[in-house]
Amino acid sequence: MSEPYDSSYSQNPQPPAPQSYAPAPQSYAAPAPQAYAAPAPQAYGYAVAPQAPSNGIGIAGFVCGLVGLVLCWVPWLGLLLALVGIALSAVGISQGKKKGASIGLAIAGLVCGIIAVIPQIFVLVALFSVASQLSTY
Repeated sequence: MSEPYDSSYSQNPQPPAPQSYAPAPQSYAAPAPQAYAAPAPQAYGYAVAPQAPSNGIGIAGFVCGLVGLVLCWVPWLGLLLALVGIALSAVGISQGKKKGASIGLAIAGLVCGIIAVIPQIFVLVALFSVASQLSTY
């Protein structure tokens, strides 16, 4: 009752592929040549936003005004830095308004420079007072 071996049968029969109602696959052909240059490839990710113009003079005014405020107890150095900070900050504010740049640090430098001048005046008055008393003896 054994049947003779037939090599046309496989050892592991595969189930029949399910039939779908999708259209028949289309053949893939090479794209048609273009008359002009190919379009540029699209970049992946997000587009880079343009940067706002910077205000370097306003930043320099802030740094000078802040250092002048910190060093306001040093007789001439604090005054010099405060005055440079005031001048640079004023220029930074005007240029920032023209270019549309940020003027926040320039305003902060102007305020720090003005605040640094006030104690510097007291330090210089005290210095001159002591110097005048020492010279009379």
